Amino acid sequence: MDFLYKKHPKGTYEYAVYKRKADIIVTLILFALALGLYITGRIATGSNKNMLTIVAVLGLLPASKMVVEVIMSFKVHPCNLALKEKLDKNTGALCGLYNMYFTSYEKNFGFAHMVVTKNAVLCYATENKVEEKAFQKHLTDLLKKEGIKDTLIKVFYNEEKYIKRLIELNNLEDTEVNLNILRVVMEVTL
Repeated sequence: MDFLYKKHPKGTYEYAVYKRKADIIVTLILFALALGLYITGRIATGSNKNMLTIVAVLGLLPASKMVVEVIMSFKVHPCNLALKEKLDKNTGALCGLYNMYFTSYEKNFGFAHMVVTKNAVLCYATENKVEEKAFQKHLTDLLKKEGIKDTLIKVFYNEEKYIKRLIELNNLEDTEVNLNILRVVMEVTL
């Protein structure tokens, strides 16, 4: 299903809303297809006992999986456009990601913006609901499983402090991205 999201890849500002709409459309198509198969089998044989009924029931499995995707996509709250414009101005050469949402067994963590550097992950949460220590432990554990150690993970709740830190990082000559950290972040977010 990733081919549907090539227009707006994960981490772009548009991704969260685009993915939600695409997932809803795919879900409706899958349920309609299963219903169509069932009705066709019922009309053709006059009974539920036919192969098309079995295929229709099996077709409900991917449709149900997509319902879960749709429900999870509503957990991601896109940042507002004014904030995006401020962040765009100050992200510069850094690798900035929008609307990142992490899930774990205990807690979920949503961020309006995130920056990945050579040895750090900086996140901006618009709400104070994100528990920094729990998120640091969660992401550190994920990175350690991939053999990535000594990564600074910092959560900012104050917009001005976050933007100030972005400006400081851009003033450094080394704005290199650790592609391994970026890969793990992209794999584990919605």
